[in-house]
Amino acid sequence: MRKILDSFAKAGKQLGVGESVGRIWGFLLLQSGPVTQKEIEAGTGLSRGLISQCLGGMEERTVAIVDRSGRENHYSINPSLATSFGELVARQYEERVKRVIEFLSEFSATLKDTQVRESFRSIISEYKKVSIAFLLFPQIIALINESNLELQDVKGVVKSIYLRIAKEKTEDVV
Repeated sequence: MRKILDSFAKAGKQLGVGESVGRIWGFLLLQSGPVTQKEIEAGTGLSRGLISQCLGGMEERTVAIVDRSGRENHYSINPSLATSFGELVARQYEERVKRVIEFLSEFSATLKDTQVRESFRSIISEYKKVSIAFLLFPQIIALINESNLELQDVKGVVKSIYLRIAKEKTEDVV
């Protein structure tokens, strides 16, 4: 179990969420049902305060589900990883990319040098392109969730989603 949790900790570090979150995520994935913070503490070796902090972030990002009935909270992994990831991407836009665009836009308005201002506008345009991807991602996840992956391979799902988007785009034009 320790080796497995160490691997999840490394994955958490590589994903930028931290080793502790990775370790807790791995522990929750390996459980057959919801667990308490005390059980997570015993299973991961992390302190209760650190676990509480990590679980708060995991709940906020919809990676972990909390059942608040009874005397103790019970935590489990969100079984819809795709939905959870889509929501995380949308929040990343709200928390980071949108603020960068706003900051760069405000700052570029104060620039006197037209060449530098144009450079800023070009960068802002690139961030806006990324914003479109961030905002579309949850909708794409919803389309993926509607697909029956058991009946199709991944490339087949991609093709069907692409065709669906193309059809909707054509209907909007007409």
